[in-house]
Amino acid sequence: MRLSRPQLPLLSIVAPAYDEADALPLFHEQLTRVLDTLREDFSYEVVYVDDGSTDETPAALARFAREDHRVRYLRLSRNFGHQAALTAGLVHARGEIIISMDTDGQHPPAVIRSLLARWREGYPVVVTLREDHHSLGWFKKLSSRLFYWAMRHCSGMDIRPAAADFRLLTRAPLDALLKLPERHRFLRGMVHWLGFPTAEVTFDAPPRFAGKSKFTLVRMVRLARDGLLSFSRVPLHAAIILAFGLIVASFIGCSSIWLACRPAESWGWLLLAGIVGTHAVAGGLWALLFAVCEYLARIHEQVLNRPLYVIERTSDDDAVVAGKPRVAA
Repeated sequence: MRLSRPQLPLLSIVAPAYDEADALPLFHEQLTRVLDTLREDFSYEVVYVDDGSTDETPAALARFAREDHRVRYLRLSRNFGHQAALTAGLVHARGEIIISMDTDGQHPPAVIRSLLARWREGYPVVVTLREDHHSLGWFKKLSSRLFYWAMRHCSGMDIRPAAADFRLLTRAPLDALLKLPERHRFLRGMVHWLGFPTAEVTFDAPPRFAGKSKFTLVRMVRLARDGLLSFSRVPLHAAIILAFGLIVASFIGCSSIWLACRPAESWGWLLLAGIVGTHAVAGGLWALLFAVCEYLARIHEQVLNRPLYVIERTSDDDAVVAGKPRVAA
């Protein structure tokens, strides 16, 4: 009697892309080459997410899906941001093991073997720590270290410096992650917050395959802001302390000037101290109002309950157009 081969676990690769038409062919070639070496142990799928690209990225992803049935893609209706696009891919991943990575070449596909090796040791979550290439600018290195220092001291979570969105999740932590309802998503912190046993893998981040990084200074600031405000009340407390401290300092300063000078000569100094003190108090109150408004804006957006992303088209739609059966979600 011939024994049937046991069904292999499904490995899902989730890879968001935004205007990466020049880098995608080389990335896809390297990725499939690595995945083909794992065919004895895993079946696999690749889920690309086009985050509203304006170049030939959609055409490249459609071509990959036509040439290989294991490739699927989602096209978002506009650019919703990296964390939203990554979330969309995670929602649509079908695997028991899910690996997320970027498509610009700075997350080398060869590291997938190391992630799976730690998973085999029994870890349901495996994160990566990036060792930056020498070509990375000093500003980005410094700002990254400052951000993770602030996150550790403000949130109480030991989020490691150089942590990347290149990680492995098994189905249990992924299902728990997708139940978190935050709109302003900082997935590195959210995965850490879940508390599942976690292993680490370090990797060298090579230069991009092509093009320029879409992670501009503005996007870096937004991600840092989302991370701090989502996992800590320290910015609000700091603003309250700052405003109170400036009010006290202004009162003490004005009182000291009044007492130190003779009444006949103190009016001019007292007026100057009052003006400076008023500006200091106003600055502190502005900082407090800004912090309150940031938290209030997040509450407002959460209450609106708009979708995190909107899908315009999927590879399943293309399969129907081509006369092929739709794959059930």
